[in-house]
Amino acid sequence: MVLKHSSIELYVRPETDAVKRKSILDEWYRLKLKETVPALIEKWEKKMNVQVNEFGIKKMKTRWGTCNRQAKRIWLNLELAKKPAKCLEYIVVHEMAHLLERKHNDRFIALMTGFIPKWRFYKDELNRLPITHADWNY
Repeated sequence: MVLKHSSIELYVRPETDAVKRKSILDEWYRLKLKETVPALIEKWEKKMNVQVNEFGIKKMKTRWGTCNRQAKRIWLNLELAKKPAKCLEYIVVHEMAHLLERKHNDRFIALMTGFIPKWRFYKDELNRLPITHADWNY
């Protein structure tokens, strides 16, 4: 897993408001993804024979990731830090597969099946989970 989901203790000054606490926690999740994702990209660049020039992490409301084929850049949803590691890996491979095939067509499906035979399981798992928790109490 990217993170162990048992518990996280956040120490802040008593006067720190909920917005600042959320910002601190988001930056911690962002750091964890930035530590984890490069190894995944390197692993899959070799297996897929593609190159990712850059990756970024941002909050997205409706997507787990995106790919810019021309720039060879992938964007990953910050919320992936809170999901199972195999789901993160699936999204990384999914976005990298778009460097080989733009559309979600038969070729794309064949590529995904060749790279991650259980990709549909991870996709379903992510679709069952909420993208984000907008009403957490911090």
